[in-house]
This record gives sequence, C-alpha cells and structure tokens, in this order.
Amino acid sequence: MVNRLDQRDTARLVSARFAPARPAPTPPVLFVLNALSIGGSERKTVRLANALADQGSDVTITYLNTPEPLLSEVSPAVRVIYLQRRGKFSLRSLRLLAKAIRERDTPVVVTVNLYPALYAALARAWLGRKRFRLIMSVNTTDVTRGLRAAMALYRRVLRRADVVLFGAEAQRRIWRERYGIGRNGGPSTAVLYNGVDTSRFSLEPPQTSPHVDLPDARYIIGTVGRLSPEKSHVDLVRAIAALRVRGVDAGALIVGEGQERDPIVAEIEKLRMQDYVKLAGAAHDVRPYLACMDVFALTSSTETFSNATLEAMASGLPVVCSRVGGMEELISHGGGVSYAAGDVTQLTGVLLGILADDVKRTQLAHNARTAAVEHFGWDRMVARFIALAAAPSSRPPPQR
Repeated sequence: MVNRLDQRDTARLVSARFAPARPAPTPPVLFVLNALSIGGSERKTVRLANALADQGSDVTITYLNTPEPLLSEVSPAVRVIYLQRRGKFSLRSLRLLAKAIRERDTPVVVTVNLYPALYAALARAWLGRKRFRLIMSVNTTDVTRGLRAAMALYRRVLRRADVVLFGAEAQRRIWRERYGIGRNGGPSTAVLYNGVDTSRFSLEPPQTSPHVDLPDARYIIGTVGRLSPEKSHVDLVRAIAALRVRGVDAGALIVGEGQERDPIVAEIEKLRMQDYVKLAGAAHDVRPYLACMDVFALTSSTETFSNATLEAMASGLPVVCSRVGGMEELISHGGGVSYAAGDVTQLTGVLLGILADDVKRTQLAHNARTAAVEHFGWDRMVARFIALAAAPSSRPPPQR
C-alpha cells in the first residue's frame, strides 16, 4: 500500500495556506428537501445547514416525505419541519411551507432537486414574488426516463428561480443546451462544487479498523457508494478479474449497500473472485475503509460531482474515474485519471498503469490531497454558498 503518512507535513502546509477566512453569517435561509434520507444531496444539505447554524445563521430544514434517517445528524440549532406530504401533490404541504417561510420572514429559500422546487415556486407565487430569494439546486445530470415526461413542467418551474444552482460546469452546460436553463432572459445560473472536510478526511490514520475481511491481494482498489445499476460496480469486478489474468495481484473493496448487491455477487462468483472482491456493506464512517485502499475507482455511468471521490482524494488516494458529468472537472487539478464509462478494457489498462508504477501512484496520491485542499475544501464551499445567498442582485458572484 502507498505510504500516505509521508505527505502529512506538506498537506498541513497546504491546508494552512489555502484556508479561507471565516465568512460572515448568511441571511436566514430555509432548505426544502424531498426527505431526510441518506443520499449525497441530502447529507450535503444537512452538513451545510449545520455549518451555517454554527456560524450564527437562522436556518430551517423542511422536508416533504419520510423516511428521515438523517434527522439525528441535524444540529439542534437548525429548525426542522416535516411538511407531511400525502398523495401526488399535497396542498397541506404547500400551506405548511408557506407558513414556515412567512413566520420567520425568510429572505432566502433553497430547494434541493426538482420536486421540492415545485413547492417553493408555488409558495412564492402565493406569498408574493419579491417575498424571498429563490435558489433551486439541480443535482441530476442525466434525466431518467420516468422524469422526461415531467420536464415540460419542471422547465417552467426552474424559470421561476432567481438562481439555478448546478454541481458542475458540465451539468450546467447540459441543462442549458437541452432545456434552455440560463438562456433567453431566464434565471441566472451558478456552479457550487461539492466540498470536503479536509481535516476529517486526511492523511492521519483512522482510530478504528474496517469491519470486513479484506481482499487477499497486494493491491486493493476500492470504491464507496450505494449498490445501484448506474454505479456499474460489476465493471470493477470484471477489471479485477482481468488484472489477475495479467498477473497483477489486485483485489477490490466495495463499500455500500443497495439493490444491485445480488447481481454483483453473481458476477463475483461467476468470475471466481470471492477471495479478491469483498462487499463491506454500508458504513457510517468510511475512513477506515479508505485507509485500506491503494487506488479509489469510480465506475459510474452517470455522476455529477462525486462526494465519495472527493473524500478519497482528501485522504490521499489516487483516483480512477469514468468520464461522466463533472468528474473531469474534479480531477482537473491533479490526482486522477479518467476512462470512457463502461469500457472495462480501458479501465483495466488505466489501473494497470497506476499499480505498475510506484512513483506515479505516489505522485497521484500527493496531487489528489493537494487538489482537495486547494480547490474543494468544505469551508470554501460554505463561503461560496453564503456569497450566492447574500447576493443583492440576480447575478451570482463569480466562481473562484
């Protein structure tokens, strides 16, 4: 395994140099979510709300649906309101949302994904267009088949925003070209890259060990994410098998849980990779698992801007990622290599090149940590959000 501890002193200097000044509190802000369920967008929103509250801001989280497993992670300083949605569209939820906005005279409302945006747009029409600044965050890059029929409605909804917020430039470009968002006098658009806590995800060894048998291999290629079809974990299983045929002593550690577990297990058994590919299940704290990896791989067929990849980079792991969404923007500052999504032969070749070259692997690991600290630190993301929320006009501040 790569000795990432040798990079500690350099990483600390980089962290100190690029630590932004503590921003002033944002105006009172209310977030609207589908649910407090465990997902990248939801967890990021909870952490952002907590950070704003920690800085003294008045923050409210509203959510339309249960389940609510993230409720325990919300700071006591954040007000939480369940909007009690029932049926396809809930007038009761709309009334509760409008009431929550009106009670605090909230000047900034932020929606996360399209369905909550519909409720916020209707609430603003009810309360008056100038009542609050409306920021609609879009976390989807490729619209699913089930959502396409509703896009005629959601295009109109998004045009009611003051700012439409995207997670990557590639995503913003797709929505501009396909749906006209940000063109022809529509709302302003802005990019808010995900941020990572580079003190929590660092080069320091974790205090605990992973609760799983590790692959019986010299090199461990790992990934973190829910087991769903678009994550294409089967591609990683096939790449491991191909590497072993070439004589490379490689294995895989897959952290996550989901509906695709059975197909992944079937592929592992078909290729006789039971000793070399291990499924760790879901983990609340992924740091002990990242510490066991030599390379992090993201094999998704669709992705906007992967939080899991950011956490791996901040932990000093070289990254191999599919060329989708904003992933090339994520590794543009160094630390990773991309490949064509779905091309297992190319994935195998990229992994082989990294595993066979200790110097290259070590340099990629160093560059990954540096890129995370310099460009994608959590405090930078919070400061950028505050600038967007507090902007006096409809034009967002420039991306830094």
